[in-house]
Amino acid sequence: MPFSNSSEPSGGDQASSLREMIASEAMAATPLRVIAVCSGKGGVGKTHISANLAVLAAKKGLRVLILDADLGLANVEILYGIKPRYNIGHLLDGSLPIDQILAQGPHGICVLPSGSGVQGLSRLDDAQKLRLVTALDPLEDRFDLVVIDASAGIGENVMFFTSAAQEALLVVTPEPTSFTDAYATVKVLCQQAGVRHFSVIVNQAPSEAAARDLYGKLTQVTERFLSAQMRYVGWLPRDENVHRAAMAQRPLVDLYPASPSARALAVVATKIFDEPAPVPMDGGLKFLWQRLFREAR
Repeated sequence: MPFSNSSEPSGGDQASSLREMIASEAMAATPLRVIAVCSGKGGVGKTHISANLAVLAAKKGLRVLILDADLGLANVEILYGIKPRYNIGHLLDGSLPIDQILAQGPHGICVLPSGSGVQGLSRLDDAQKLRLVTALDPLEDRFDLVVIDASAGIGENVMFFTSAAQEALLVVTPEPTSFTDAYATVKVLCQQAGVRHFSVIVNQAPSEAAARDLYGKLTQVTERFLSAQMRYVGWLPRDENVHRAAMAQRPLVDLYPASPSARALAVVATKIFDEPAPVPMDGGLKFLWQRLFREAR
């Protein structure tokens, strides 16, 4: 899908427009929670965790928006078994408003789909960032929680979306490559994107002791070399039901609620949602836009 920006204002005008939008926003009456789920490498279960935590939050009565920020791959919609007609590409090229693009997921979750095989989204330009910010701004009063399923690694889109959140939820597995890449992700997000707060989930662990040992090793190196603040929010066991739920295109916590991984996810969800966010969001989505603007300049 081509992305034409010929009608967009210049970079300076875009920055000015975004400043004016931020300045004119009223303070939100209800605090909004924005969590970006990230990982150093693919294949560690990041989207599985994003999708199921969103479901558990919705079951608690929260109004949830999940933003599939792994642009061009459509992982969230596949796990939810939905087939949206439109995707974020239609928003970013200006062809459709966001209300026509948002898709309905399970339990009333709203999904901003990334689209599958959409070209031109590997690195958002300033015009696309401004369009996204402007489109999301009016949605503030409609949601209590925004879950951003970021792409794996340390690309520009990852820094852009993760820097917008109050906290980054880092998914790591016991594999040596996952550990090494997780540290690299924390380093880049901390030093280049200003992300300071990381909650850590150890996925596919053989035991809780192994998970806590891995977390301890990760915090040991981050505390020594970085200014990041880490907190352990739980672990998930290896569980064949995760694969079965993915093949059925249903959330694990719906299809196999008694499975080991589903029960562990419920514990993680309680840990995350029953505790206050590490960074207050006194201005609701205004906080998000300020962080996005800092990246877009």
